[in-house]
Amino acid sequence: MRLHKREHPEADFQMAPMIDMVFLLLVFFLVVGTLARADKVRELDLPESDQSEVPEDPARRAIVSVEADGALFLGAEKLTLPQLEARLGRALTGQPELSVEVRADRATPYGKIRPVLEACGQAGASEVIYATVQVN
Repeated sequence: MRLHKREHPEADFQMAPMIDMVFLLLVFFLVVGTLARADKVRELDLPESDQSEVPEDPARRAIVSVEADGALFLGAEKLTLPQLEARLGRALTGQPELSVEVRADRATPYGKIRPVLEACGQAGASEVIYATVQVN
């Protein structure tokens, strides 16, 4: 009796889907890493308010920080007022539902905060949130 070797067709391993997944994961981690750095906020001594509300959904929010000396930051990046307006304008063009949260140190004079609020409006922000600390 003669034994026949079973012939199995070679299984082709498709590399294209795996390469696609690797590139998608790479892009995902690059974008998440960039967003994580951009979303870092400055440590500020925020003003207190008994009327403040804690937002339920802090996503889709650009965070603008104004330090006591008037220095402006979008996330962790220091900008001038015209640069801030231009950057917010570009961001709002891509995401019209984006809200802007303005965080100002309690020692910042209002004269330095008002131009920031006006720049947000000029950039097209329909929702500008002024951040405070909730006290009870």
